[in-house]
Amino acid sequence: MKFISVELENFRPYQGTQKISFAQASETNVTVLWGTNGGGKTTLLNAFTWALYEVLSNDVENHDQLINTTVWNNAPEGTPLTASVTIEFEHGGHTYIVKRSVYASKRGVFQPRPKPELQLWRGEKDGNLEQVLNPSGRLDQMLPERLSRFFFVNGERIEALAKHEGGDDVRVAIKTLLGLEAMERAVMHLPKVAQNLRRGMKAEDASQQKLNDIRRQLDDTERSIQEQQRRRNAAEKERRHFDSEIKALNLKMTQLAEAKELQQSRYRLEDQLKRTRTTRQEQEEERAKLVGTSGFLAFLPALPGKILAACEELRERGELPAPLKKTFINDLLELGECICGTPLAEGSSHRDALKRWHARAGLAEVEAAWNQLRGTVGSIDDQREQMQDTLRGFDERIAEAQEEERRLESDIDEIGNKLKRLPSEEVVETEERLEAAKFARDEKVAASGAASAEIQRLEGDKASLRSQFDKLEVKDARSLRIRDRIMAVEEAGAALAQILEILSQGVRRRLDVRIQELYRLVSLKSYGPELTPDFALELWDLSGSERIPAPKSTGENILLSLAFVGSLIGEAREAQERGRTFVQGIGGDFPVVMDAVFGNLDDDYRKAVADFLPRLASQVVILTSKAQAGEIVEQEVRPRIGKQYVITTHTTKTDVSGVTETLTLNGNTYPYQVVGSDRTGAELTKVRN
Repeated sequence: MKFISVELENFRPYQGTQKISFAQASETNVTVLWGTNGGGKTTLLNAFTWALYEVLSNDVENHDQLINTTVWNNAPEGTPLTASVTIEFEHGGHTYIVKRSVYASKRGVFQPRPKPELQLWRGEKDGNLEQVLNPSGRLDQMLPERLSRFFFVNGERIEALAKHEGGDDVRVAIKTLLGLEAMERAVMHLPKVAQNLRRGMKAEDASQQKLNDIRRQLDDTERSIQEQQRRRNAAEKERRHFDSEIKALNLKMTQLAEAKELQQSRYRLEDQLKRTRTTRQEQEEERAKLVGTSGFLAFLPALPGKILAACEELRERGELPAPLKKTFINDLLELGECICGTPLAEGSSHRDALKRWHARAGLAEVEAAWNQLRGTVGSIDDQREQMQDTLRGFDERIAEAQEEERRLESDIDEIGNKLKRLPSEEVVETEERLEAAKFARDEKVAASGAASAEIQRLEGDKASLRSQFDKLEVKDARSLRIRDRIMAVEEAGAALAQILEILSQGVRRRLDVRIQELYRLVSLKSYGPELTPDFALELWDLSGSERIPAPKSTGENILLSLAFVGSLIGEAREAQERGRTFVQGIGGDFPVVMDAVFGNLDDDYRKAVADFLPRLASQVVILTSKAQAGEIVEQEVRPRIGKQYVITTHTTKTDVSGVTETLTLNGNTYPYQVVGSDRTGAELTKVRN
């Protein structure tokens, strides 16, 4: 997708018809719009989302007042009025024009609640425009509304992505990018489908009551599972909140001079504790695996001797190895002649003697099996001793890890006690809040674990009930078909859930690599970003021997969030190039429109962001004030600027002082704020090259 132009007609502060054409060249891909705070920049950002999705952000006041107030107030009663936003853009090799309009007749001071009308046209090769049916659905296929927040960015809110609560937004972005919403809905609703199918089954008269009882128990069990899942999700959400609070309090400690050194030591100890726990858990898992596969050897101490004694007894009796093979005797009987030439006529003493040998003869397969068993039995003692040695090794390493955990926990507790004994009231208060947050976090972890354990128990009950359900006698063809459908639905649900997780984690790992690459381009410090398996954006201080959480300022949060936006755009672009879009996933080269992205950044971060933005996407639109951007931004971005506009703010007020009246760009001067104007609103002026 690439924007060609946007045209506003009487849309909020923009009176009359005003149009912006966007830079599209690869080397000069940036369009800059300069405007004062409150002068119409946020309205322009919202013009895109309103035209495409009928969405206005929460910081826009009076959502119903879409028609320019000057036009509305000056119009005679009964005058038909309109406001609209028209966007022309390219997508998938076609040119599109989308227009959203509102119409109203002047009736009093206040505008009625608008009923917008949406139209979408596609340009054909012959130059004609063809109207597109279901325009909302088509637009959402091109650029889903759920992704719009990452392409139409409010710089004052984007840093929230880098905070712990931003993980939910990141998950939404990944699932939307892959087109997994339908799969996610299927995973949620398939159990209900199976439940409804079960209601249609009939059993034989004697089994019908039992079928009804099992069906009722299954329904109750599934409701209980869903309730426990809600409890677990709520506990996990609160746990993430406390994790975020703990992280913030820990970072605050590093910024307090009296506590900094102790906090750094605590970071190192907590990192060691985390690694030690991971090692111990891995050892416990390996030990459990060994017990599961070879634990039976511990219960066979006398069996090898008994087997060998039985073999020896058979050997002493001459039964092993067998003196003759049955196949040899069968061949002689069938031939009717012994190997010495004696006839073996039916009923003769010679034939009867050979038949008696048949009873003593052995099968070759049996003898081979006995030989194999004897060889295997001989090694059981060695296998048992080896297993016991390995188990002792696991036990020793687990015990060492547990002892190390206790030591580290003791050292961490001691640091907490030292912090609480410091004379600084702020340090003591912060440590007490930290302890309370950790205690609350641990409670939520316990609640989540309890819910998970209950879910596991209920899933076992459910599996048992399903097994009973499957064994009930049903004979009519309809019930048999229903049973087959239930099995298919349940198998599909399990498979889809697994696929959903695999695909989500796959794109998360690719985004993680992209984020690290983009962040390194602009990072001012030895920090490393990470998109965690929980879809949280983390930042680590890599300056020491061990990584510790980095104190994220507004600047780092914005850089990290922008790196995520850039990684998302890059993933969408590569998905289309490599044909990697899945189901209803999106792919393509998308623009980014950013308002107030420079915020309250200092000069170093403004320079870093200004250098980074042109590389963020193939088309970048920057909405900024002179105060926010400053000379640094203008100098950094200038080589990549293709088009510029000034948003002139008009006000009828006259008692305003200290305003910036003009703006000089490319050696030309433009009105920036007009005091004592004949109207209130915003006016777009194109900057001459």
